[in-house]
Amino acid sequence: MLIGRSLGGVVSLLTLGVSLIFIFYSAIEVQETLSVKTVRGLKWAIVFLLNFVIVSQSLWEERESNGWETSLETYGTTTLYLVKTLVVWFFTTLVNAALILVLCVFFQNMLVERFFGEWLLLSLATLSLVALGISLGKLASESKLKEIILPLLQLPFSIPLLLFGMEAESRFWIEPGFYFPSVGLLIFFAGFYVSIGALFLEGILGQD
Repeated sequence: MLIGRSLGGVVSLLTLGVSLIFIFYSAIEVQETLSVKTVRGLKWAIVFLLNFVIVSQSLWEERESNGWETSLETYGTTTLYLVKTLVVWFFTTLVNAALILVLCVFFQNMLVERFFGEWLLLSLATLSLVALGISLGKLASESKLKEIILPLLQLPFSIPLLLFGMEAESRFWIEPGFYFPSVGLLIFFAGFYVSIGALFLEGILGQD
């Protein structure tokens, strides 16, 4: 599946993420401290963009090498989908951790004491984004439009996740103690998107 090549892509993702953060810092933060909600929205927007990039990159490398079809000779569609999702998700968790640390450096309303909570919620959300991107990406690869159709399909399915994710994060820090409903909500979304993606690919591609 050529996931190993994505390690170099992680460096590119970090460079892109840091560049976006620095742009907002130099344009706004140096003159006026951004609110907690604004920084939170910026963080989620950047994470959504970077997840889309890394998923698109892995799908492109896979298509160029015919990796998916070759791997299907050994593994089933569902197994291949789950393994690919988990591997790509692992790389996204590394990117999430680095971005949170960079945000803590540049923005006053990002506290390093909240690192674990911020990383946990983002990583649960990105599992949904990765599963969604890979399943829809395989559908897009069957069409002539390929990468063009992927963002058109992914965006409407990602909006509820982003909205509920930011709301869950807000409640996570407002409520005293470890607010399990926030974590549970994102775990539900992750399970839902992973399951739907597996059923979809098995039903459509598994028949080929």
